[in-house]
Amino acid sequence: MLKLLPSIKFFFFTTLLISCFFYTKTMAQPTNSWVESTYEKLTLEQKIGQLFMVAAYSGTDKYNEQEIKTLIQNQQIGGLIFMQGTAERQAELTNEYHKLSNVPLLIAMDAEWGLGMRLRGIDDLPKQMYMGATGDAQLMKRYGNAVADQCKRLGVHVNFAPVIDVNNNPRNPVINDRSFGENKKQVTAMGVAYMKAMQEKGVMACAKHFPGHGDTDVDSHEELPKINKSKTALQEVELFPFRELIKSGVQSMMIAHLNIPALEPNNVPTTLSKKVVTDLLKNEMGFEGLIFTDALNMKGVTKYYKPGEVDYLAFKAGNDVLLFSEDVEKGIQKIREAIVKNEIPMAQLEASVKKILTAKYNAGLANFREVKTQNIDDDINQLTSVIRTQTAQKGITLLSDPYNVLDKIGKKNNKRTAYVVVGATEKTELNAKLQHERLGDIFYAETKTAQQIKTLKNKLEKYEAVIIGVHDMSRFTSQDYGIDFSERKAVTELALNKNTLTVVYGNPYAVSLIDNDGGFMICYDEQDETVETALQILTRTISAYGKLPVSISAMYKAGAGIESRTTMLGEPTSNEDGSQVIAIDKNSEIAQRYYKNKNGEDFVAGVGGEKVVCCVSPMSVGSQTNYLDKVDNLMENAIAQRVFPGCRVMAVKDGKVFYDRSFGNQTYDKKEPVTNNTMYDLASVTKIAATTVAVMKLYEEGKIDLDAQLGKYISQARGTNKENVQIKNLLLHQGGLHAWIPFYKETLDENGYPKSDIYQTRPSALFSKKVSNGLYMNRQWVDTMWQRIYDSEMKNIGRYTYSDLDFIFLQEVVERVSGMSLDRYVEQFFYSPLGMKDTKFNPSTMPSKNPIAPTEEDDYFRHKKVQGYVHDMGAAMFGGVSGHAGLFSTAEDMSVLMQMLLNGGVYNGRRYLKESTVKLFTSRNSFISRRGLGFDKPEPNSSRSQPTSTNCSLATFGHTGFTGTCLWADPVNNIQFIFLSNRTYPSAATNLLSRKNIREEAQQYIYQSLGISSR
Repeated sequence: MLKLLPSIKFFFFTTLLISCFFYTKTMAQPTNSWVESTYEKLTLEQKIGQLFMVAAYSGTDKYNEQEIKTLIQNQQIGGLIFMQGTAERQAELTNEYHKLSNVPLLIAMDAEWGLGMRLRGIDDLPKQMYMGATGDAQLMKRYGNAVADQCKRLGVHVNFAPVIDVNNNPRNPVINDRSFGENKKQVTAMGVAYMKAMQEKGVMACAKHFPGHGDTDVDSHEELPKINKSKTALQEVELFPFRELIKSGVQSMMIAHLNIPALEPNNVPTTLSKKVVTDLLKNEMGFEGLIFTDALNMKGVTKYYKPGEVDYLAFKAGNDVLLFSEDVEKGIQKIREAIVKNEIPMAQLEASVKKILTAKYNAGLANFREVKTQNIDDDINQLTSVIRTQTAQKGITLLSDPYNVLDKIGKKNNKRTAYVVVGATEKTELNAKLQHERLGDIFYAETKTAQQIKTLKNKLEKYEAVIIGVHDMSRFTSQDYGIDFSERKAVTELALNKNTLTVVYGNPYAVSLIDNDGGFMICYDEQDETVETALQILTRTISAYGKLPVSISAMYKAGAGIESRTTMLGEPTSNEDGSQVIAIDKNSEIAQRYYKNKNGEDFVAGVGGEKVVCCVSPMSVGSQTNYLDKVDNLMENAIAQRVFPGCRVMAVKDGKVFYDRSFGNQTYDKKEPVTNNTMYDLASVTKIAATTVAVMKLYEEGKIDLDAQLGKYISQARGTNKENVQIKNLLLHQGGLHAWIPFYKETLDENGYPKSDIYQTRPSALFSKKVSNGLYMNRQWVDTMWQRIYDSEMKNIGRYTYSDLDFIFLQEVVERVSGMSLDRYVEQFFYSPLGMKDTKFNPSTMPSKNPIAPTEEDDYFRHKKVQGYVHDMGAAMFGGVSGHAGLFSTAEDMSVLMQMLLNGGVYNGRRYLKESTVKLFTSRNSFISRRGLGFDKPEPNSSRSQPTSTNCSLATFGHTGFTGTCLWADPVNNIQFIFLSNRTYPSAATNLLSRKNIREEAQQYIYQSLGISSR
């Protein structure tokens, strides 16, 4: 063999390595057979047709049903972007159009603030600037989930959102309140939350408008905006959110119509620029998702290019989907000619079409299902009001109150409050509420002359507090935000009295037009929920927490906003419509208002009966919020001290949730915030939430005798030292069994890794016990584990030794007596009928979109992050379903189960257990320990370590979990306390949660907030 020169050697091996890399990468992404077969069936013209997404209208004078049907049948277009109309008609048309198309249609909408942005009968969600004022990524995720649910209900696969343009130009006529603000990091954080929330639910998000449309003062619908910035400046600000969303997995991108010489020196719009679309976005930034043009009928491009030509140039530049083509037939013809002449390589068309087909496959279009039209408006509007209320409570921004108007409103003296209406002639919702509360006199500033303004100003001098409400505003800078000169003059003059607070119900940029040294409060819109929340802030029942997302003047920069103080009002007061206005507080995201519906029934989670009520304020159950603030501080300090990366705390009184907060993140890298949907590994809480309730039901059915011995139910126990252990003693941990057996250690090699004869990385008939992702145990080893249990010696029989083995045996008893596996039994008889949809064993194998908090970076057994699989090693080796551990859930679901027990076995009008059974199992049943049957209880001996706060009664029952969880229900005070965390992440070695008594202290504050002292 010839000796190679060093340089040739280097070239040879480098080439070999690169070839191997690309071969491996190709092999790692197997071809989708549906995509391949669909692509191969298409003619060249039909393939090109897949690039086009055409505007469809389900109403208005632009209704174009016949035109769309013709395009589908003749041009084989790939998708539709639905615009104005109604949801019901859009659903009907979606079904009709799909039947006509040989290839399923990709359906998109431009629904930045939900489907209400486009459809009559659908309520708007708050615009992105309003969301930016909240600064709350968790709320943004709930918002994104709601939008995704709307889209899926209407059969929409792509939502052209989020807008991640950094709006750093106050005169921007096209982005404006569609942006989250001017801070690039906040824009990014909110954009990522919105994007992930939609994509987790199967709706494709689309980041726009690349490479950044925020710093423009020209509307690209009318003209081509120019941005004169260096590439370095663009990289620093405009491109920053796009880079971060690409890293976070955004699936599609929309290209703006812009003139940016630093990126494209040839005066070519960015949409048509290969330098921007291919060189920058694809090659330099590494984006591999679907690329949409902005609408190709916008004058920013149509002024300079002919129909058909603009489609050809956009595709040649690297775009995949051509949106809003003015002439599809000409566009197809132009692109076909370019491909035939090899001006555009066939490989580019193939790549784009396959990306489009893959998006369709991922959207489930290989098996299209018709969109149901029944109750569609109600279904889509389901969560709108809740999101709008939460946004108002966190977003309304008190910029300043130099005259302390909020402190003076409603004082019971001769100088009362006045409310001046600017911009509206009819009585507003807020005015009506102010009069109902007897808090103010109403004036209308229908002033055109200086004398009229002076007269009104003189009338207002006698009032101690004057609120100037600016109503009926416009969003747009070109319209001066809907405030004419006389109205601006009136607000300026009236504020000279130095007793005013101006409330702006619209775009915050409007403040820059008002020469006013008085206070300002920004409400961002005039939806009912905003008006209601503004009233609560003005009457001091809640605080204002929002921060200005954009700079509006030299005085008010982005980030401005002061937190007002609340005044607690006591018990709720009823409005004439039956609803109740009560004090709300930042500490209870879920405890917002306690509504009454038209029938006078409580608005609750569920329908009728004794159940957990959502949406009550702390006030309605007599809770003092200063103690709830202490819970907040305790949790935030614990996270700062790395006790746990995040947690959720819930408190329920009389079946009403009055405190419910999620804190921190799933991990310390802060990439995934804890939300109310986050599922936690409950660890030993499984003992009561699954095994014990199953035993309770079988006991009251006469199928399990608590005084019987183990050998009666398990034949394998006969002849062993376990045969005579009483069922009752297993429940009390008095059976004399070992606390636990570290089964996993026997299955590791000398290096501490799983043995290859016991574990494999892929499942098979023999290796079927999944202990974590990519790790399957030989099912025969379960028999070995049981043998180890039977062979273990018995110690301290009749004495208390907390043991996992007790509940492993109880699971076996349940399964043998019922003929069902434990997970199936509790699902059928408890979880499903109770509506507990998020309580599962092995949740990662179930069809659920809930985020699951990881429990450990395992470096001693599984050697990977443990997430979605039970943390407990023994439970994992039993296949994730065990009597002592394995259950995952949320606080809502656990509150339902515990409320059923507090109700004596009844929930939502249905009986699950007899009251006598619940009382028997939850009472203390031992003379030597504090234990109930399965349930843990408070320690009556004050000198011993306490599992609960000393404020709760001795009748309290519940359990704690190794991963950092607990459930406690107090029947004397009718209180639940639920705490979920993953304190074991990233390592279970240090248990600061127990050492610092975090759970117990939080529970103490909850009880103190209700005025309940130590027992």
